[in-house]
Amino acid sequence: MADGGGVRRGDPPRILHIHGSFTLGGKEARAIRLMNIWGDKARHSIVSAAPEALAARSAIEPQVPVDFPEAPPFAGRPGLARFRAIAQFLSGYDLVLGYNWGAMDGVMAHRLFARSMRLPPLIHHEDGFNADEAAGLKPQRNLYRRMALGRAQALVVPSARLERIAHQAWKQPAGKVHLIRNGIDVARYAQAPAPDAIPGLVRTPGKLLVGTLAGLRAVKNIPRLVRAVAAHRAGLQLVV
Repeated sequence: MADGGGVRRGDPPRILHIHGSFTLGGKEARAIRLMNIWGDKARHSIVSAAPEALAARSAIEPQVPVDFPEAPPFAGRPGLARFRAIAQFLSGYDLVLGYNWGAMDGVMAHRLFARSMRLPPLIHHEDGFNADEAAGLKPQRNLYRRMALGRAQALVVPSARLERIAHQAWKQPAGKVHLIRNGIDVARYAQAPAPDAIPGLVRTPGKLLVGTLAGLRAVKNIPRLVRAVAAHRAGLQLVV
């Protein structure tokens, strides 16, 4: 248990989730699914570096103990006073989970004060990059990540490419980096879908259906998929 949090032994663990934004995307959907599965076995607090970006909260099931506490700013100009305030906030939890670049100031605060404040363990997740790093990683961010992750308990990545980046660009040791691939519950697709599963979809007889579920952001490069399917339009139908 974290010494600073005053959490009594036997209570459900308090887990803090640090997001850059909490609008429903891949990382939010995965975290929320786990929260919904755990039910009341853990208590969750969610903070966002963009405090107004909390739209994904509607996907959390009512029985899940969750709050959205007031917190020090997790974005802004780096500074020892701000990092100390963040670290004091972290001390109230049993486990801290960070997600992507938007959580990195929280990770840095943990790096600086984990020992002196006896902070709880931190596990960071990196799922990919936004448009500002789509063409290549920024050297200053590589250095910041390398420094900030120094006291993280673990770094979780979903792909072999990110695993290589974690080792080579961020200099994280093999024992700290955990490759956990995004999975698909194939059993859910063993039966035919309901005819109205996708509103407005009219299947074209004889064509295979290609679908994608992704945020409509430039980094997802949906136009490339459209062009690829268009070249085989005689046999394929696309749903985005």
